[in-house]
Amino acid sequence: MKTRMFYRFVAILFLLGFLGGCASTSLPERGRPAGSVPPESRVPPPESRSGRYQPPEVTAYREPVTPKYTRPEPARAVQALVKRAEDQRASGQLVAAAASLERALRIEPKNAVLWNRLAHVRFEQKQFSLASSLAAKSNAFAGADQSLRADNNRLISRARR
Repeated sequence: MKTRMFYRFVAILFLLGFLGGCASTSLPERGRPAGSVPPESRVPPPESRSGRYQPPEVTAYREPVTPKYTRPEPARAVQALVKRAEDQRASGQLVAAAASLERALRIEPKNAVLWNRLAHVRFEQKQFSLASSLAAKSNAFAGADQSLRADNNRLISRARR
């Protein structure tokens, strides 16, 4: 019987200790919002030598300094790929030329000249239906460039024959 009472006493002490720990957490005081900082933990305003408050200085926005190394512009990369494709095409490596132009198109997918050059390479590979569709896609991106449109239309008519 004494053992049972002892266990009850220990259980009650444990329960009181547990509830006391929950009650000791900081709860917001009445009349103060839950997220506000208590007055005693606020940082006093900065003071000057004269002991008076000086508001912080506000300066105009300045652009961040650009790093010394920047990635090359996509136009440079595209120009290099187009040059490589022209060299490959001139040496008869049509598959490599098409791969270089497709890589350039991944960089600038709305470049009508790239679509036109790829259409010419596909025409030389005797892939006439693909050349025709690539030339039509070039026309879609050509805008007001009449000479490019005329070249695309000539290529489309030659591919359809």
